Amino acid sequence: KPRRRPPVDYRELLSPEHFDTFVRLRSLRNQLAEREGTPAYNIFTNQQLAEMAQLERPSREALGQIDGVGEKRLEQYAEPFLAALTEGRDG
Repeated sequence: KPRRRPPVDYRELLSPEHFDTFVRLRSLRNQLAEREGTPAYNIFTNQQLAEMAQLERPSREALGQIDGVGEKRLEQYAEPFLAALTEGRDG
């Protein structure tokens, strides 16, 4: 049987500011998944959300550089996730 990886504690891996952003992104992902009737990981994985949360300059191009984020996901989800990433940031 394939062994599952132990869960990752993003609270330990991310700075408090990045973790707050991660939580906001995770909440958005869960809302979209529920609305679309799809598993949350089909939208973005936790790892992808953690990478997004750490972007210094969030942009569509930056999201596209994250492993596993292709054009289809960008078309569907870049706008709401970029809005969540810039929420509460200065500038």
